[in-house]
Amino acid sequence: MAQEDDEMEVKNDIDSEQTVQTDDTSEAMRLKKGYALGDGLTLESASTWLNFTQSLQLLAGVSSTDDFDTYSSEFNMRRARFNFRGTLFNEKVYVRLRVNLVGNYQSTTTGSRSYNGTLQDALIEYRPTPNHRINFGVRANYDDSREARIEGESLGFIERSAISTAFDPIFDYGIRYYGIYRFGGNVLKPYVSVTTGDGTSALQKNYGGLRYGIRLDYLPFGTFTKGGEYFMDDLVHERLPKLIIGPTFSYNDGISSAKGTNGGRYIYGDANQNELLPDLIKTGIDYMFKYRGWYSLGEYVYTHATVPSGIAGEFSTSGKFTPYTGQTPEQIEKTVLSRLNVGSGFNVQVGYCFSTFALSGRYSYLENDPNSSNFADMNRYYSCVGTFYFSGHNLKLQTEVGYQEYKDMLKTPDVKGNIYGQIMFTIQL
Repeated sequence: MAQEDDEMEVKNDIDSEQTVQTDDTSEAMRLKKGYALGDGLTLESASTWLNFTQSLQLLAGVSSTDDFDTYSSEFNMRRARFNFRGTLFNEKVYVRLRVNLVGNYQSTTTGSRSYNGTLQDALIEYRPTPNHRINFGVRANYDDSREARIEGESLGFIERSAISTAFDPIFDYGIRYYGIYRFGGNVLKPYVSVTTGDGTSALQKNYGGLRYGIRLDYLPFGTFTKGGEYFMDDLVHERLPKLIIGPTFSYNDGISSAKGTNGGRYIYGDANQNELLPDLIKTGIDYMFKYRGWYSLGEYVYTHATVPSGIAGEFSTSGKFTPYTGQTPEQIEKTVLSRLNVGSGFNVQVGYCFSTFALSGRYSYLENDPNSSNFADMNRYYSCVGTFYFSGHNLKLQTEVGYQEYKDMLKTPDVKGNIYGQIMFTIQL
């Protein structure tokens, strides 16, 4: 789950085509016939470009406690995506629709409430100039971590780090602006967004207020080659150093889920049963560096919640109001915080790409607020991945091994963490 911002770079010259003629024999549309893996099906005319692609990721894994007393195995269709995108009116309007056919269905009336995760992208974007874009609809948030800026098929690891899992809602519905400003060899990319703060559940109803987010990316050495900021391993072996660094900030006015993913999970009210919700602030900074096959990515995230006074009870997912009888304001505040992902964390990773093989290592750390939800029972993560690139990110095989360490208070003399191994095959058509 991620986003694409420089997709026009994927347009290839049409080396073999079939032309559809109109009644006056003028050219209407060309169907690209010359195919390379990952191209998909492309239709192109003088003012329109439409592209259909599919991707598939097959995952198998095994994990065990570090005393090897128990283990479990996993066989998973990690992603099976269908993606449509295109431009209209001489690239002034861009559209995208993406569905993941292995979306996770969960009950909307239980504690693990979640909505249909099949729809991932559905947006229309207006591009008044090549350097200014305004889009409206569902897509990944600009103000999430650097990893969330990268498509799942283009990750250097099998999964994003624990930082992204803990703090990134990723998909949300709203309006966003993205710009590119150049100053000599420097590039500045500001991002501004106003979204529901409820994730894709807002397609049914928006709870609370809105989420306001900003990101400011700075590239002191110019842009990366072939959109290199949107994939991890340095496949192109940058001949000159490339760096992008960006602070982020978001304010969720009235959050009703742990991190803004499934709005409506936790709804509170005052004594008159008027809706009353906490606010969540998230700040962070991240970077990516590439040079001659080496790459490094790092990110830091901090979240803080404000619980309003006057909360007197909560609504169930079916709408029934239950008062907090006999609880003090301090106890109520702890109850609210115990359902939010409040805390901090950082992630750093480094890797080298040889020719068709890349090797990378990663370390992540989480620290949750004492009164927050227990999203950091495992708070130290170590992993190493080897990736075999047969055709870039369009055809690759990844193998990963790692260790997840429990926080000190949860360790026992026999079990201090979890060991795992995974293998995943990716193909994009």
